[in-house]
Amino acid sequence: MTAEDKGHILREVYEDNRRVKDRTWNRRPKGKGGSYWSVFIILLVAVASVFWFTTGGDDAVSPSSGDDNSSLSLAVPVDSISVMPDDRGVDLSGLTDSDVPLSELFDLTVRTVMIDAGHGGADPGASGKEGLEEKEITLDVSLRLARRLRSNHGLNVVMTRSDDTYLTLRERAEITNAGESDLFVSIHVNYFPSEPVYALETYYFGSQVDETSLRLAEIENKNSDYSVAEFNRMTNALGDQIKLQESRRLAQAVQSSLFRNTQRLNEDVSDWGIKSAPFVVLVGVHAPSILAEIGVISNEDEEARLATPEYREQLALFLEEGVVNYLRTMNREENQ
Repeated sequence: MTAEDKGHILREVYEDNRRVKDRTWNRRPKGKGGSYWSVFIILLVAVASVFWFTTGGDDAVSPSSGDDNSSLSLAVPVDSISVMPDDRGVDLSGLTDSDVPLSELFDLTVRTVMIDAGHGGADPGASGKEGLEEKEITLDVSLRLARRLRSNHGLNVVMTRSDDTYLTLRERAEITNAGESDLFVSIHVNYFPSEPVYALETYYFGSQVDETSLRLAEIENKNSDYSVAEFNRMTNALGDQIKLQESRRLAQAVQSSLFRNTQRLNEDVSDWGIKSAPFVVLVGVHAPSILAEIGVISNEDEEARLATPEYREQLALFLEEGVVNYLRTMNREENQ
């Protein structure tokens, strides 16, 4: 069986899942129990499909070795990654030929969003020429974003810190994982002292990086509180394809909103796009996770803007739009 045949069958499974859900959507009773049977049927079909691809037929997909790098062909392409089986020994590599994101194939939803205000306490982060500190900006914008997501969209939003508290990167990841968060958004401000730069960029964890990303990661990874062995165990978990796929999709949605809206305020802003980088806080978190650089504090004009409540509220609005646009791609039938 060719990869094209498998992709076609996966698409049919995906459409069947949608049809099953659509038939039960309008008549399910209110409350938690109404969707149990439809979810059960969807998961049953999906799991059966995975089992068939990984065990059946002469050309069934064999478990990937540790050296195998499978290129993913998805609605939003991602970097090539090593495909790893889950704890039950089911190899998901047969799903990667499909153009359907795994979150949609398995009909996953988001219940809890973790907002991470970068730096804090004894760690001020970067500082502008007028003395404005990164930790103040990230906390204020994070609080505003959390308020907007709660009040405007009814989301369950948690914060790693809600005051001027110092947290290691390890503690931030542990807080996020303990709360079973579905998304992780870390907010930071960039610093380029030797260049008059004004640019926006959003990161997700990945192995393909440029020199600039490595330098920034070195700065942001200070105070990680992880040992080498612990870090190696975390990086082994990068075979979690759902996390990688959704991290990139979330990064794209947030970056698009940040740049498009900021450009209306200042046409000089540059779009540096989305990038993969080895940020410890991102790999330590189990959920899809991004790190957004929402401004450049070393730029004097930008520092002046970042000091105002009005501009911080606008940045929170732009981030809100990005997160919500991402969520709508996961819940299309609810927004039609």
